[in-house]
Amino acid sequence: MSRRKVSGLNHMPEAVTLGRFLEQQKLEPLREDPLFQEEMLALAIQTLSFSSRESGLSEGGNNRLPGKSLSLPLAGSHVHLEDQGEYLRLRIAEGEEKTPRTQGSFLCAFSRTWEDFCTQAADWMEREKGRILGACEAFTRNLTEQITQGYGLSILAELKKTLGVDLFLLDKHFKVLSWEGGGRFPFHPVSFVTPKLSHFKSMDLLLETPLGIGKWNDAQYKELPLSWYPLAGHQGVLGYIGLGIEQGELNPVGRLFLYKAAVLLYFELAKAQSVEDTERQHYRDFLFDLLYNNFDSLEVVQSRGKLWGMDLTKPHLVVVGEIPGYDPDSMDQLAFQELLDTVSTALRSQPRTIFLERNDQIVLLYPLEGMIPLSQWEATAKKLLSPLLILLEGLEEERSMMFGVGNLYPSARFIHRSFQEAKSALELGQLFNLQERVILFQDLGVMRLLLNLEQQELEDFRNEVLGPLLKFDQENNLHLEETLLAYLASDGDLNLAGDRLFLHPNTLRYRLKKAAEVLDRDLNSLETRMNLFIALKIGRLKSLWQE
Repeated sequence: MSRRKVSGLNHMPEAVTLGRFLEQQKLEPLREDPLFQEEMLALAIQTLSFSSRESGLSEGGNNRLPGKSLSLPLAGSHVHLEDQGEYLRLRIAEGEEKTPRTQGSFLCAFSRTWEDFCTQAADWMEREKGRILGACEAFTRNLTEQITQGYGLSILAELKKTLGVDLFLLDKHFKVLSWEGGGRFPFHPVSFVTPKLSHFKSMDLLLETPLGIGKWNDAQYKELPLSWYPLAGHQGVLGYIGLGIEQGELNPVGRLFLYKAAVLLYFELAKAQSVEDTERQHYRDFLFDLLYNNFDSLEVVQSRGKLWGMDLTKPHLVVVGEIPGYDPDSMDQLAFQELLDTVSTALRSQPRTIFLERNDQIVLLYPLEGMIPLSQWEATAKKLLSPLLILLEGLEEERSMMFGVGNLYPSARFIHRSFQEAKSALELGQLFNLQERVILFQDLGVMRLLLNLEQQELEDFRNEVLGPLLKFDQENNLHLEETLLAYLASDGDLNLAGDRLFLHPNTLRYRLKKAAEVLDRDLNSLETRMNLFIALKIGRLKSLWQE
């Protein structure tokens, strides 16, 4: 697809560039100066500062010039002008004014008095500042009037006309709220890769907030430029503006107009967010009541669910997911927010799915048309989770998720039980280092029974079976408990158990022989193995009791 260069930006003041400054001041660069580069003329100016040949200090010969510099409220380069008699030296730098990074310098022929030149330069900068700020004020006033009249999102069309750039607006759930195409963009929305918070250098809504690089999902549009401007503030990221330009294609004046429109759009989204937050809190309250069985009757559950568009007369498959080992105090919160964004994106194809985020976990309730056989539970769960699993495959290992699935019940009165089962499946799957991404409660076998027994009863059984071995491990540090668990979990396969423990088979045989001696039991006995395996599993369960 062809890429049309954005030339002039419609209805917007011309940028304040070094080339325009030289033209207005009738200064001609010495082209033979080896330090001169033609591209310097296109640099946008943020500040002008002056120093005379005699003093070397910043000054302007009269009180109209500030002691340090003349500034524009725009991003750009710092231009320092030095009086060198017959020549004028221009030094150009970028970055913070206090700690600039040199971009280059060059000489211009100079025949005026230094005082006259400084005065004329100051006059020009003041006119440029007034020209830009006046146009920007009129632009902002126009947008504000549209918002006041109830046409909030329509200001995107005005922004497109002003910048001469196709653009669109998303909310924080990546829903397209407004699409202004017809130039570089198609007339109607096309699929894009959702922006990631971690891809932005800054999430503050500032004039200098850098644009993020965007991509399209359809290969047909891969050559079409896309940049993101995050709409962020004290309420977090509420949306994004997508622009049909490269990151560095918008000049500082365009960035100023974009920023002014972005501030207004942010407040429009904030108003909508306030209403949404109130509704969402009521929605969350209902789901918490549903998950913790805080209703008097099935009829109340179903009638309340109907108000939220849920058909709770049908069975629901309950799934709980989380990042294994996730610690909200140590892990980047942006990572978890991106994960929630991924979940929201995946669930677009399943609009009837009920989704809740709680305590750094996600809870999903999938409605089914009716009860299904026990043998189909696993396949059904994986099919329902497949859009999410596919999207999660592209994330780093430390952001991957595991899912616990509760048993399926015919009535919404048992959703709370399925929820607890899904949490237990997730906890036990992580506790026993199960390799499956999706763990069903029904597949946990004897561990399901152990969860419902008294802790003291389980502890007594563990000590009866493993007491001598636990004492031996404390005194000799031979890790016999760990060795036995790996051996039994490997169905007695020495090679597999050795690989799990990173032990040579002979070392493993020695440890097993020692364990049999300490316990005074025959490890080949089926009953012995069963008792040992249960006792060893109870040892793992103890980590859950401490919570």
